[in-house]
Amino acid sequence: MAPQFYQTPTYRSKQSRITKANWLAGKYTKLTSPTITKVCPNPKCSSIFETKPYARQIFCSRRCSAQFHNTGKHMPEIIRNKISKCLKLAGIRPPKQVKLPLVTLTCQNPDCKQIFKVARYLTKSRKYCSSLCAITTIGHQTTSPKASKGKSGVRIDIDPKICFYSTWEANLARTFNLVGIKWQYAPRRFNLGIHTYRPDFYLPKVKTYIEVKNYMNLYSQERDALFRHLFPQIKLEVILKKSYLEIQREYRPLIEDWE
Repeated sequence: MAPQFYQTPTYRSKQSRITKANWLAGKYTKLTSPTITKVCPNPKCSSIFETKPYARQIFCSRRCSAQFHNTGKHMPEIIRNKISKCLKLAGIRPPKQVKLPLVTLTCQNPDCKQIFKVARYLTKSRKYCSSLCAITTIGHQTTSPKASKGKSGVRIDIDPKICFYSTWEANLARTFNLVGIKWQYAPRRFNLGIHTYRPDFYLPKVKTYIEVKNYMNLYSQERDALFRHLFPQIKLEVILKKSYLEIQREYRPLIEDWE
């Protein structure tokens, strides 16, 4: 058993002073691992900090780690209640939520002109009070008002004269080329009365039109049903997201310029 005087305040204070002096003199430098410099990956911080080589620390602080990883995460109701209870016990009141008033807009359909209300963030994108007004007004355009917002443009590796509206269309054309299927890009526009419809591809060998879509919204469903009603003799196949992902898993490793 160690002598009792090792625990006395006088001895511990003396050893502390000696140890600190030795650290400052550099006598213990060889016993420690050198630190390395890292940059905090949080884009709102990007500060430089030092850490041990064996340490798993990635961010400069827990606050930066939380900001980086918790962006867009949904906090469960039970966790929010616990945090609220702790804040109340600590005397901290969370800021009151302010509900912004809805913005009043006028429908751009000249035959409607109905006044409707939308959230403030929708004022730039919302122009019509309903899908029916959108179809009636701009449905005759080649590209529908709900067309894909994917990367449009010419793909030199496919055809320098064709402008694809989305990466899905371009990748499907690459797949057709790989397996040797002859295709035509949007060769025909069908008049559906209140608007027009131009399918993405036509396969002349099987006499079938192909439409590739991420999902079928209300506008697309109405257009698809109207097309099949007016042109029952024409074959139309719609490739949705599930089928497209299956094509991607099988052919992406074989196509160098896949997007």
